[in-house]
Amino acid sequence: LEKQCNELMMMKFGRLVDLEALQTLSGNRALEELRQEKLLLEAEYAKELNQWDVEEARDALMEVTKCHTERVLSKTNLFNQKREMELKLKARQKKMGRQFQDNRRCVDQEDIRRLKILVKTQSQKAVALRREISLLSCKGGHILPPIQATLPPTLLVFWCGKPCDT
Repeated sequence: LEKQCNELMMMKFGRLVDLEALQTLSGNRALEELRQEKLLLEAEYAKELNQWDVEEARDALMEVTKCHTERVLSKTNLFNQKREMELKLKARQKKMGRQFQDNRRCVDQEDIRRLKILVKTQSQKAVALRREISLLSCKGGHILPPIQATLPPTLLVFWCGKPCDT
């Protein structure tokens, strides 16, 4: 019987099969299926854990990106405010400069007007003094009373260029 069984195994499987091992395997078939299912579930759980890690990393990245975007927008806003303030300051400085120049121009014009009047009065006094010198230097000339406004001695110069003795 055993010989006949071995021949049938050779014919059917092409080799001899250990029936005892086959029986232990077939008895633990449910156990093998559970092991296989366990391996599949572990692989699925590992994949799901990886997905959770990826989602957590994505959420963290989104949060950091949002924070950085807010900072960039804030910095841009501050830069625009700075530029506006610089433009306003520049405009005020120009306005102040123009006011200063206008004020300075008025002061300069007043000084010029005052100096022109001074030159005119001095030239009139010089003409009067030349006439007086001319009259006094002539023999027998009439002596006029002195002019009320007298100039300092350095300005009293003879026609010939010699200082006057007073």
